[in-house]
Parts: sequence; C-alpha cells; structure tokens
Amino acid sequence: MAPPIPPERIESMRCFVHHDHEAVGICRACGKGLCPDCAVDLGHSISCKGACEQKAQEFHEQFVRNEVILKTQKRNRFFGPAIIFAMGVIFFGFGLTDRRLFNFITVFGVFCIILSIILLMLQRRLYKAVDRNLS
Repeated sequence: MAPPIPPERIESMRCFVHHDHEAVGICRACGKGLCPDCAVDLGHSISCKGACEQKAQEFHEQFVRNEVILKTQKRNRFFGPAIIFAMGVIFFGFGLTDRRLFNFITVFGVFCIILSIILLMLQRRLYKAVDRNLS
C-alpha cells in the first residue's frame, strides 16, 4: 500500500472549463473536473451540464444491470460444477459394472469429479475477489 500524500503536497483540482474555479467533483462520463456552475447532480453521480448527462445516466444504468447479473451469477455458481460432479458419479458408477476397474468410463467419471472440484474452488476464489472489489 502506498504511503499517504502529505497535505502540503495535495493540490486542489480545478474546473476543466473555468480554470479559476475549484472543482467539486469529476464527471462520470468524461472524467473532467467540474465546478458547481458546470456540474449537474444526477443523484448517483455528477456530470457536465447537457453534454454528458445522458451518457452518465447510461453508465449508471449499465452499472445497475451488471450488479443484478453478478448477483444472479453468484447464486448460480454451483450449478455447473454440480452437474459435472453428478455426471462423474454416474459415469463412475456405470464403469464399475464392467469387469475391469480401469476402463474409459470409470476414468472419465473420475476426471469429471476432479474437474468439478477444481471448478468449484476457482469460482469460490473468483467470487471472493469480486466481493472484495464491490465492498
């Protein structure tokens, strides 16, 4: 982690349009510094008056949609590994009916079981990282 910047080294941000005014925030759409005269409060963020309002609103709507999709994906993260695990158990069970223990069906069943465990661990790690980034 980087050390904090000393207060005497912090410069105030200036408005992109009015260079003599201090900026109160950054436009969500274009990333420019805005003074109170240039900024429009959208409720969830600020943007340039007129020019970026629609684009900032679209960014916010896309963010909300992505958040909903992520929550849905998080609920369904066990579905794929569970199906692969069930397939592995079924193949392994059918493979045991043969006289030879190491045949293609039992080996494929074990492969599916191991694959499902690996996928489950990878997804768990991924969603822990996602949760840290959303917090």
